[in-house]
Amino acid sequence: MSGQSDVDHPLCEECTDTLLDQLDQQLKITEDECKDYRDFLDTIGSSQEEVDEASLDEEVKQLKAEESALLQQLDSIETEHAQITDQLHKEKDESKRLDEEEEKYYKEYNEYKRQLLEFEDSQRSVDNQLKYAQAQLDKLKKTNVFNATFHIWHSGHFGTINNFRLGRLPSVPVEWNEINAAWGQTVLLLNALANKMNLKFERYRLVPYGNYSYVESLTDKSKELPLYGSGGIRFFWDKGFDQAMVAFLDCLQQFKEEVEKGDTGFCLPYKMDKGKIEDSGSGQSYSVKIQFNSEEQWTKALKFMLTNLKWGLAWVSSQFANK
Repeated sequence: MSGQSDVDHPLCEECTDTLLDQLDQQLKITEDECKDYRDFLDTIGSSQEEVDEASLDEEVKQLKAEESALLQQLDSIETEHAQITDQLHKEKDESKRLDEEEEKYYKEYNEYKRQLLEFEDSQRSVDNQLKYAQAQLDKLKKTNVFNATFHIWHSGHFGTINNFRLGRLPSVPVEWNEINAAWGQTVLLLNALANKMNLKFERYRLVPYGNYSYVESLTDKSKELPLYGSGGIRFFWDKGFDQAMVAFLDCLQQFKEEVEKGDTGFCLPYKMDKGKIEDSGSGQSYSVKIQFNSEEQWTKALKFMLTNLKWGLAWVSSQFANK
């Protein structure tokens, strides 16, 4: 093989045979293709027809017209697309504005809702307060002011008013501060009952002044009769104190007589006359004065006096319950 070519190819015989077979196959394929091309050229040459140029020109003209129409349509579509794009941007801006307004309105709605809930809570609170106030009013309408303010009762041998004992015993030396407070409450009660009835006492005027209440003489304005004492531990006698207690009993008697004018059936359990109170059961009289008196009898007289005052309080409460 090397001797048959200018190029030195050191090939073995078997490889050379294989290479020659391949070259033969390629040559055969090339010759077949060449034969096909000759046959095709012969076919074209034998079947040439005359070309209709007028028809082609008309077709080209139609195609150009169609192209022009399509270009116009394209321009129109592009213009419409631009308008639609612009409108889309506007709509997006409007949508964004509406979203912002919606968020703003939701915030306002939530704020109004919160205020509404607060107003409803306030309304419920006011309604509850109104109900409570109405209930309290109804309760107060049924409550008698005198009975609620002045509680007259007894504690053993003592008559009491608002838990203050009026009187003293050798075995129970009540402090004078407590006795003075009891007298202050007693004066305040009788004065309030008289004012309720528009009663003006003759000869005296009651002056409620707490632990230092007194009775003022209408015949002698400079004369003040003290309904309080300061005798310390020992039982003492004070002329002014005795006169004040007698004057108070006189005012209580005037109150009784005023009530009897409008209610002949009214009657206090204990008769009163010139500083003394009579026990209707035993017929014995007890003086409200300390002079020539014992602590036991003085305390009993004051207890009967408070009992009479309690009856007067009950009568006024029944007559002026709704006034």
